[in-house]
Amino acid sequence: MADKFIEVANEFIKSESKERIGAAIMFAAARYNAFEAHSKSDNLVKDKMDALEWYSNEYKRMLEANLDDLIQTMG
Repeated sequence: MADKFIEVANEFIKSESKERIGAAIMFAAARYNAFEAHSKSDNLVKDKMDALEWYSNEYKRMLEANLDDLIQTMG
């Protein structure tokens, strides 16, 4: 699925900056993850901080892994 999202992002490169595309992807992920958190919680007000921490940690872990991959492959 991630590759499909990247394909769409690569189509936008013809008319948009990488920064704008990256911001749109992050916004879409945040919107969908908020929806996901809401659907998993009986009380999102109570669970909000836990959700923020979990999603933030997951994003940081994924970003770090991808940065490490780029460093290894591109030097």
